[in-house]
Amino acid sequence: MRKYQKIWDILKKQDPHTARFVGVSVSANPLLHPRIIKAVTKEKWKDLVYKLETEPRVSTLTSSISGNILTFTLDLSFQTGDF
Repeated sequence: MRKYQKIWDILKKQDPHTARFVGVSVSANPLLHPRIIKAVTKEKWKDLVYKLETEPRVSTLTSSISGNILTFTLDLSFQTGDF
């Protein structure tokens, strides 16, 4: 298992209706925050099965920083250009 895959696995298993309110928080040195954000985003893009399962919807991974705490949230929505 890759180092940051655990964060992604927890995020994608959340209920889509509550995913925007519940997130995954990680405590790390602020100098490492960009690396962690990049790694979790890469895990999202590498997960082909997740993309196929949520195909008509678009998932948006967001992160927020508060001191040493980095919080990830996943939001699922439909593309507006499809309708």
